[in-house]
Amino acid sequence: MYYRSKRQPLDPSINPMHAYQRAEEQRRRMPRHSLVLNSTTEPFAQAQSVTGEAMASLPAWESLGPGNIGGRLRGFVIHPTNPDIMYVSGVSGGIWKTIDGGQSWATATDQLANITFNSLAMSPANPDVLYGGTGEGYFREEVRGTGLPLRGAGIFVTRDAGATWSRLTSTESEDFYWVNDLVISRLNPGRIYAATRTGVWRSTDEGLTWTRVLATTVKGGCLDLAMRSDTSSDFIFASCGTLDQASIYRCRAAEGTGAWESVLSEHGMGRTSLAIAPSDQRVVYALSASNVALGANPYDQGLFAVFRSSAEGAAGSWLAQVRGTNINPLNNLILTNAVSANSVRCGWDTQDVFVNMGWYCNVIAVDPEDPNMVWTAGVDLFRSNDGGRSWGIASYWWASPQQSSFVHADQHNIVFHPAYDGVTNQTMYTACDGGVYRTDVARSTVGRVAQDLCEPWRSQVRFSSLNHALGVTQFYHGAVFPGAKRYLGGTQDNGTVLGSDERGPDGWTMIYGGDGGYAAIDPNNAAVMYVQSQYFDLEKSTDGGATFVPSREGVSDGESFLFVAPFAMDPNDSRRLWTGGRRLWRSTNGATSWTSASAVFDGVSQASAVAVAPGRSERVIVGTNSGKILHSDAASSTNASTSWSWSQPRAGFVTWVGFDPADPNVAYATYGGFGGSHLYRSRDGGQSFESLGTEGPSSIPDVPVHCVLVDPGRSTQLFLGTDIGVLVSEDAGESWAAENTGFSSTVTEYLTLAIGDDGSHYLFAFTHGRGAWRVKLPIVEPTAPHRARRHLARG
Repeated sequence: MYYRSKRQPLDPSINPMHAYQRAEEQRRRMPRHSLVLNSTTEPFAQAQSVTGEAMASLPAWESLGPGNIGGRLRGFVIHPTNPDIMYVSGVSGGIWKTIDGGQSWATATDQLANITFNSLAMSPANPDVLYGGTGEGYFREEVRGTGLPLRGAGIFVTRDAGATWSRLTSTESEDFYWVNDLVISRLNPGRIYAATRTGVWRSTDEGLTWTRVLATTVKGGCLDLAMRSDTSSDFIFASCGTLDQASIYRCRAAEGTGAWESVLSEHGMGRTSLAIAPSDQRVVYALSASNVALGANPYDQGLFAVFRSSAEGAAGSWLAQVRGTNINPLNNLILTNAVSANSVRCGWDTQDVFVNMGWYCNVIAVDPEDPNMVWTAGVDLFRSNDGGRSWGIASYWWASPQQSSFVHADQHNIVFHPAYDGVTNQTMYTACDGGVYRTDVARSTVGRVAQDLCEPWRSQVRFSSLNHALGVTQFYHGAVFPGAKRYLGGTQDNGTVLGSDERGPDGWTMIYGGDGGYAAIDPNNAAVMYVQSQYFDLEKSTDGGATFVPSREGVSDGESFLFVAPFAMDPNDSRRLWTGGRRLWRSTNGATSWTSASAVFDGVSQASAVAVAPGRSERVIVGTNSGKILHSDAASSTNASTSWSWSQPRAGFVTWVGFDPADPNVAYATYGGFGGSHLYRSRDGGQSFESLGTEGPSSIPDVPVHCVLVDPGRSTQLFLGTDIGVLVSEDAGESWAAENTGFSSTVTEYLTLAIGDDGSHYLFAFTHGRGAWRVKLPIVEPTAPHRARRHLARG
């Protein structure tokens, strides 16, 4: 619920999708600012064509990576005659290309109007022509409660092998906000088919115009397409529906007026993926998630069935090869986190936990040379050698990354090498939440008995990561070491990761697992750091991240924290730490122990942000998820019975609070959601607030704002991290410009400042989809009050 709460509209009548669209349009009309050049130039709209082509170039920030950690990828295509050329699409990170088989990747989509790419298709007639569909339409924002719908903005095309991209203006409507799949006819490359939330659409003129050929109102619309390559007409299958009754449709001549017929729709069938056997295209498979609980186990969104048709997918020809009711866990856990569902068998716990993922990660593929060898994947990869009747496990997300069977969790695509023959070439690729992986022995032995679910060495299918300069990591928060040359941050599904200038973008390492959260570094001893995972699982290291120990002694077991709990280190005393759930908690000994620092707020509100005034440890302000902002000028002596004073500038989720480093009386607060102001300033230490940036064409767009930062060398210069990138104000927040970061409108969760060893000031951004970035700030001679820079990380 954390990210849903941050993006909850004030008024239920506000449509977030429409709000995002208006915000993007406003952003394009805003002046462009360049911290690299220390200048402001013409708006995006004047530098960018109406087709969404990349804008005129300005110097961008420096990308820090991670290039080797990965992030959520869904689209994957390979050049048919030069397999060293591949393309992948990140759902919040754009389209990436490699020309050396995955040893390095690069993107040319950062400056597009939207980079939430979900699907990819390569023209069979010209591999330099590709189409990319935007919008991840699987309802993660609902099921996971993220509240972050990754809405797209149509279909983009490149005709020069990814060097430049432009949007098909015919796809700017709501019908193309969620482009789940794309296929192109081998008979006529001008015919393109798109599966979207409103059905299946066909273009006969390379995307200039579109006609809906299959309409649907089912939840999710149409999600997968599969087209035969051996027929004299466009013989296509479409799967429609997720978290709702799903159906498979077939059209034998989709290029004309051929009828679409429903060929499979069993009650309880959820999201369904499709695959045609390349070596015998009469054989079609379908992998379906379940919308109903089966038996005693909670298989909702676990496996419903693996279906097979040997008669061209005709109605009545589909047979369930295996169902979720099968007693063999290797068969019924294909769409489940298999390791947690086998905790008892593996001897790790006294109870199994079923985490079913068929709504989110659900993919099936057939060996190009054997119609009976089938691959499926949800969290892990499974393979069948007998047409889907029995299964073995091939990958283990929880194994050590050094284990050859390790592949990051949550698979979204399986692609075979163009020269795959099953003997001398057994190369297969998978795209997942952790990037791209490759195996050259796809037909090797897999784990075939139930106990093998607990033993990663049972699979002989050896994988290797192709995450090299692939900057698609999704950060929640970050921190910078003194000297500005090392940095770490908490990420979605990739733990807390550590990087450095010395090791470079491909040298990041995971130092703590889970979903990462806030991170902090002791400026007086950089070997001391704090990291956390969900719900304030706080860990402390005193050896630079080599080892960690739990560090929440004294915090009530029943305390209710947000998924990403706020955490702050006192800039005046690095051993004094703050956090909060339904009350505040304070440590004065570097997290050795914690004591309650407030009474329960109101029984409803939870702490969402906390800040300590520089030069004045007694002054603390706290934001909440109800919109209230608490403040105290005696914070070091408050206790479990202290009711803090509060104000409420507006309802909603306070995403950040912070102080002007030069003036402890000036504080700022940012709000998420849609509707209302998103930035407030206090001139009395947090007792009262006034809104900023609400009027005129250079006002703050109505999207969630995640953080605000004051330039310590110039208090009139403010930086905002928002759902549509970084904004800059040079007049204390009255008017705003869109910063030319190089990562465009990517969600920017966190901004922080640090001082380099040479005295230069650097601004860091931790984004949700394009990794971490850095820019050197222009030199500004500080006036006397601005000597508060000592509170920045400095070597």
